[in-house]
Amino acid sequence: MTRLLLFLIFSLGPIFSFAQCPGCIVNTACTAVPTTPALCPETLPEAIQGEPYEIDVTFFMPQQFTDPGSGFDITLSSITIATVGGLPPGLSATTNEADNVYDITSDPLTQRGCVKICGTPTAIGFYTISVNIIASVSSPISTDQPQSFTLPIAVVPGGSGNAGFSLTPNSGCDSVNVAFQALITSPSQPVTYLWDFGNGQTSTAFTPEDQFYPAADTYYVSLQTELLNYQVTGVTYTSTGDNWCGDIEEPSLPFVGCTGSPDIYYELSNGGATFTGSTQDNNNNFNQTDAAITLTETALSLSFWDEDVVTQNDALGTAVVQFQQPGVYSFNTGAGFGTVTIGTTVGISFVHNDTIIVHPSPNAPSILSGNLAVCDGDSIILSLPDAAFYQWYQDGIELLSANNDTLIVYQAGSYTADIRSVAGCLAVSDTVQTLFIEFPEEPTVFVNPVNNSFFYNPGSGYDWIWLFEGDTIAGTQNLSSFFPQEIGNYSVVVSADPTCALYSESEFFTNLGVEASPQFAFKLYPQPFQSGLLSIESEWITTGMIQIQMLDLTGRVVYQNLVEASNGRLSFQVDQQAPGMYLINLQQGEKRSTQRLIISASGPGSN
Repeated sequence: MTRLLLFLIFSLGPIFSFAQCPGCIVNTACTAVPTTPALCPETLPEAIQGEPYEIDVTFFMPQQFTDPGSGFDITLSSITIATVGGLPPGLSATTNEADNVYDITSDPLTQRGCVKICGTPTAIGFYTISVNIIASVSSPISTDQPQSFTLPIAVVPGGSGNAGFSLTPNSGCDSVNVAFQALITSPSQPVTYLWDFGNGQTSTAFTPEDQFYPAADTYYVSLQTELLNYQVTGVTYTSTGDNWCGDIEEPSLPFVGCTGSPDIYYELSNGGATFTGSTQDNNNNFNQTDAAITLTETALSLSFWDEDVVTQNDALGTAVVQFQQPGVYSFNTGAGFGTVTIGTTVGISFVHNDTIIVHPSPNAPSILSGNLAVCDGDSIILSLPDAAFYQWYQDGIELLSANNDTLIVYQAGSYTADIRSVAGCLAVSDTVQTLFIEFPEEPTVFVNPVNNSFFYNPGSGYDWIWLFEGDTIAGTQNLSSFFPQEIGNYSVVVSADPTCALYSESEFFTNLGVEASPQFAFKLYPQPFQSGLLSIESEWITTGMIQIQMLDLTGRVVYQNLVEASNGRLSFQVDQQAPGMYLINLQQGEKRSTQRLIISASGPGSN
């Protein structure tokens, strides 16, 4: 049955908390083949610090199924989700049943439930959510059994939210490595990046190297992004043809040939626009260095002309230039050759900023407590300073639902705790060792009737001392036998620790010998005795149960029982014992008494 319930609880993996997180929607398709309890989805996704988190978790609880571990056919009647611990700060959860009780019938609508987990986690870290439920099973046996299970969830640091660049993570504890990525690009324009990471480092890369932030502080990051336009900044051309010759401006004379030189200018076409450059007169070599023509495409056309005021302008050649980056590009028209210089100019400039916060981890806390060694049955309260989150451990094992600043301890062990700050930074406490001191069995002082001495020995690990009229007797520490010297009440106090001591009942000593509370004398017969039925009579014995012990002279209990007495009488069966002297101790309430019993090899009590 335990394996069944553990399987069932594991299958019910959603977390639960008494908080307002409404609107859970059941996934009616959540099932399992073969039919067993199931969870949809099976694992929780990561939560991101500072970002809203929400998920609906459906659990399938069939009324009847076969437990895969034991092979039993199970009939499940109800499940109650009781408590939860360990939710990351900022998250809460609510079931779709107001009382958190799911009564399961043959109706499929009763066999599914859900939990909505939502909120905005405020602290990074790995958390272990502990859930406590009660599963009611009607078959193969009817039982209600509480169980606990754990479910991990990770809260990871968030990234940036600006439009110019991303960074991950944007926070950390003590130190952090951060990855950066520029976001603005252009398919047709050059883009430049100038990073200032706030840690003394800069970069011009689109994806710079990860940056290290070594100490708790607030770091301000900026990125200047510039979208550049291509621009023609210079044009040269040398005319090698003579088609400019022969018009009025540059006549061709007999026996002389062409006179003068062409008056060169150019027309530049790009992206549907045409730009006309200024004319440089009477020169075969054209050179312009102050052009500032902004381009929209990475191809341009250059046409060169000889300007003639009176006659028609003469074409000096045309070239098409392709480019992908700034530079000087050469061309040849067939009627001349030249270069075009491509540069850039800033078109649009953006500046985006973001912040990286490195939080300090809290100081390692000291666990506060009172006495760490107490008697069995007592408790020890351990406490921690203020923090946003707590998790206690016993002997290195996580304690379920132990998520408060105090822990009540009932067991011996080594106790430590994790604490987290509001930012999720972790600190581990010191370790305290608790000790729970066992009480010895209630001590009984025995009588040696042969020499009128007391004897008592609780075994190793205990200390004891004899008392006379409630006061300790010097020199009697850990004496297993003791010879009384004065008339009065003698007893012993025994302990494994001075704070956890038990006192025996008093035994009364007279100068006639040892008697235990002489007012409670009783008749014991037959004497001598061998085995069989032993009888007791006394006026002080009342109707009811009476405790009987039979001890040999070493203090070993050879018989012990509760026997019912009636009208001051009782009898009990005693098996064969070795011949010798024995003690019979009676106790009824506060009344106690002891008598000697002689067992012989044969006697009135023999069978």
